[in-house]
Amino acid sequence: MSKVLLAHRPLLRQQLPSVSWAHTSSVRSTSPHLGRPPLAKKEDIEYCRQLVQKHDYDNYLVSLFSPRLAREAVWGIRALNIELVRIGDTTTSEAAAQMRFSYWRDAVTKLYGDHPVQTPVSRTVHDAVHRFGISKTWLRRLVSEREKTGVNAGFETIADVEKYGERAYACLIHPHLEALGVRDMHADNAARAIGVASAIMNFSRSLPLLLPQKRCDLPRDLVEKHKIDLDALYADPRPKPELREAIYEFSTKGYTRLCGVAEIYVPNSPKQGFPALLAAVPVKEWFERLERADFDVFDKRLQRRSLRVLWQLWRASRRGTWLDASNLQK
Repeated sequence: MSKVLLAHRPLLRQQLPSVSWAHTSSVRSTSPHLGRPPLAKKEDIEYCRQLVQKHDYDNYLVSLFSPRLAREAVWGIRALNIELVRIGDTTTSEAAAQMRFSYWRDAVTKLYGDHPVQTPVSRTVHDAVHRFGISKTWLRRLVSEREKTGVNAGFETIADVEKYGERAYACLIHPHLEALGVRDMHADNAARAIGVASAIMNFSRSLPLLLPQKRCDLPRDLVEKHKIDLDALYADPRPKPELREAIYEFSTKGYTRLCGVAEIYVPNSPKQGFPALLAAVPVKEWFERLERADFDVFDKRLQRRSLRVLWQLWRASRRGTWLDASNLQK
C-alpha cells in the first residue's frame, strides 16, 4: 500500500479549528491551596494510580511528567473515566447502565460540596476539585459523553467522531491543564485537537477486539465511501484492502491534528501547561507504528505497549515539542 500519514499535509491548517488571536490567557500560581484537610488517604491515591497504570498506561506515563499534586489529580480524573468506560463492560442491560451513569452524575455533583461519595476515586477527585478549582463542566461532560456512547451505536460521520473527541477525550486534558494552573485559549484549542486524535486512535486500535463482537466504531460515511462489507468483515475479520484504505484516511485526520497542534497552538500556550499536552505523544507514536504496519490494525505489534513512549515523552518534555524534523513542512 505504501502510504504516508502526512500525504494530506496542505490540508493541515484547514482541519484545525479557527481561533481568535485575542489574548485570553491565565496562568495561576503553581502553589495549590486546598483550603480544607484532604479527604483522600494514601490508599485512595494509590488505588487510582494502580487503576490508571493498569487500564490507561500511556496516560499514566504522561502523568509522571507533572508535579506530584497535579499528577495525583490526573490519576483521580483518569480513574473516574475508567470507571465510566467499564460500565459498558460490566452491565448486562441498558437499564442497569443508566443507573450506574446516574450514580456517577450524582457523585460528580457532590464532588463540589463538602460530602463526596465515599469511594477512593471520589475522594481523590474531590481533593483535586477543591485544590485546583477544576471546572465542573469537564467532569459533567465526561459522564454525559460516556453515557451517550454507551447508548448510541456508532457514529455517522468523521465529523461526529471529531466532535466526540473534542468533548469526551479533551475533557480529560482540560482538568490536567487546570491542575497545572493554566487556563488559556491556545492550550484549550490544543487539548481539543489532541482529544480528536485520541478518539481516532482508540476507535482504530479497538477494531480487532470489536469486529468479532459484530461491532465497528468506524464512522458510517467512511465505511460507505470505501465500500466495506461489514457482514463479511464480521464473519472474517482480517486486513482487507478497503479496510486499510479507510484506516489510512481516518488516521491521517488524527495525525495531522497532532502536527498542527505542535506548530500552531503549543508555541502560543503557557509552557507551564505543556505536561498536559504531552498526551499527544503516545497517540502520535501509535499512528507512526500503524504507518509502519501499512495501516493493518490487526498487526499484533499495535496491541502491545511500546517501549519507546517513555523515551519520546522525556524527549518531548525537554524539547518543548513532539515534532521531529521529518514532521515539519519543508
